[in-house]
Amino acid sequence: MMNNQTLKWVLAISLILNLFLLGGLSAGAYKLFWSNSAPLAAAGGKNALRFAADGLSFEQKRMFKKTLRLARKSAIPLLQTSSEMRADAIKQFAAPSFDKLAIQNALARVREADRAVRIHVEEAVINYAETLSVEDRQKFAKGLSEKGPLRSPPMLKVPPQENVGE
Repeated sequence: MMNNQTLKWVLAISLILNLFLLGGLSAGAYKLFWSNSAPLAAAGGKNALRFAADGLSFEQKRMFKKTLRLARKSAIPLLQTSSEMRADAIKQFAAPSFDKLAIQNALARVREADRAVRIHVEEAVINYAETLSVEDRQKFAKGLSEKGPLRSPPMLKVPPQENVGE
């Protein structure tokens, strides 16, 4: 049987664990029922270009994702060039002697490499949009205006005006 000292330690540990569990449950309930903040995935995770086709049918979404996947796969050499240009720019910044012209040229090459990747992906998106009906293309255009590179930056979005005079 347990003596008094052992029983006190067991009860103390049990109390600590129960308080920890109660705190976790309370925090979870607060976050679930009373917190106004959206989960991270819902708040900012749906701005990628692949979500631009959300308004389309399942099959069209699947084809769009496949188009993007193939475009990105064929852009691997361009991405490798871009990565090499970035590494060169970093070397220029870290060089013992600061050469402003060399850094500017390296950054210009980075921009051009990134631009080539973007053009490649955009061409694939244009070719996909060409296959859609007018109605689907309008839905896709709305999706592009809300997701991906054609959306307005959050800082430039104007919040909807509430009717003040009513």
